[in-house]
Amino acid sequence: MTVQIKILSEVELHEPFLLAAWPGMGHVALKAFVFLHEALRAENLAFVEEPEFFRIPGIAIQDGLVQSTLLPKSGFYYLKQDGDTNDLLFFVGDQQPVGGKEYHLASALLDFAGSLGVKRVITAAAMPTAINHYQPSRVWVTATHENLLSNLSPYCERVLREGQISGMNGLLLGVAKQLGMEGFCLLGEIPFYTTEIENPKASMSVVRVLGKILGLQLDLRELKELAEETEKEIDNYLLELQQREQEEDKQTEDQEGPVTVH
Repeated sequence: MTVQIKILSEVELHEPFLLAAWPGMGHVALKAFVFLHEALRAENLAFVEEPEFFRIPGIAIQDGLVQSTLLPKSGFYYLKQDGDTNDLLFFVGDQQPVGGKEYHLASALLDFAGSLGVKRVITAAAMPTAINHYQPSRVWVTATHENLLSNLSPYCERVLREGQISGMNGLLLGVAKQLGMEGFCLLGEIPFYTTEIENPKASMSVVRVLGKILGLQLDLRELKELAEETEKEIDNYLLELQQREQEEDKQTEDQEGPVTVH
């Protein structure tokens, strides 16, 4: 099975780092890296469009009309930097691949990245903990090699010593290490009860730390505003959930009927 990577432009990169992300809990990784490549104005390089790698959930309807089927599209973007600074190669995937094809896709993407000179891979993910949604989102780190982990630890609040990172955001690092590359993953904390809700606060924390590591000058106001809006949305969600539970409890009590005391 060959992964078709359609190259849009030829470019030579200086010792580039690969920053790759797919959807995951809280959309932490995807939101962070989409923000980064857009904020830095990275340019289109190539894209992957393989129908057999993805599940098409359904069709879109607009104004009563069925729209054409749009296949998930995953793209490479690049950023040339001044002097001896490492260039950046981004990969952003719209959707996780179907089960059983993750390893094949990861290998193909890393082979392509390797052909451009990539030796270091960076991913991100969510770290569900017992915080609430008003607390700061701390950043955890794990890496493929101990010396790299030691260099990164001062930038992060915690080291993930044991655990698992699911999906492509985790698998890519394992495959990278197998291929002789090094890499690391930054994990932004999210509350356990918000794993299905987009969490721009955690994404912002990841971007802030990554900016320090890579020496990037970034304006994070957009993510900060989104984080504040999301806090209010979570408040409303929790309030609605509480009201729903109270209504269900009341209905249950009404159905039980009167209590007879002897």
